[in-house]
Amino acid sequence: MVAIIFHNLQQAEAALAAAVAADRPLTLLTAPGAGAYGGPGFYLAMVEAARQRYPGVELQTILDCGDDGALAQMALVLGWRCLVVRGKGSARDKISQIAESYGAEVLSRPPKAFDPGAEATDITKQCQALF
Repeated sequence: MVAIIFHNLQQAEAALAAAVAADRPLTLLTAPGAGAYGGPGFYLAMVEAARQRYPGVELQTILDCGDDGALAQMALVLGWRCLVVRGKGSARDKISQIAESYGAEVLSRPPKAFDPGAEATDITKQCQALF
C-alpha cells in the first residue's frame, strides 16, 4: 500500500485523487509528531474533508503523536484508529491497552512514506507517480 504524509488539506486531497485514479488503497499519515502541533482534531477534520471529496478510496489514516500519551488518548476519543506513539515502557503499553479497547492500533514507528514537505502546494504528479 502506498503511504503518503500530508501537511495540509490540499496534499491529502491530491493523495486521495491519485488513489482513486489508480483504483488502489492508500495510507495517509501525518508528519512525525504532527499531532502535538496541529492537534488530533485538526488533522481528523482534514482527513474527513478529503474523504468526503473522494469517498471511494480504501484508506488507512495514521496520526503521529510522538511520545505524548495524553495526546494519543485524546486522538482515540476523537476517532483516530491508528496512531504512532514512540517511547518505551509502561506508558506506551498502557496506550496500547487503551487503544485496543477502541479497536485501534498503536505503532511504535510510522510506515515508510513519501513526504512532500510542508511547503509543497501541488503534489498531484508526485502522488500519481507513486501508484
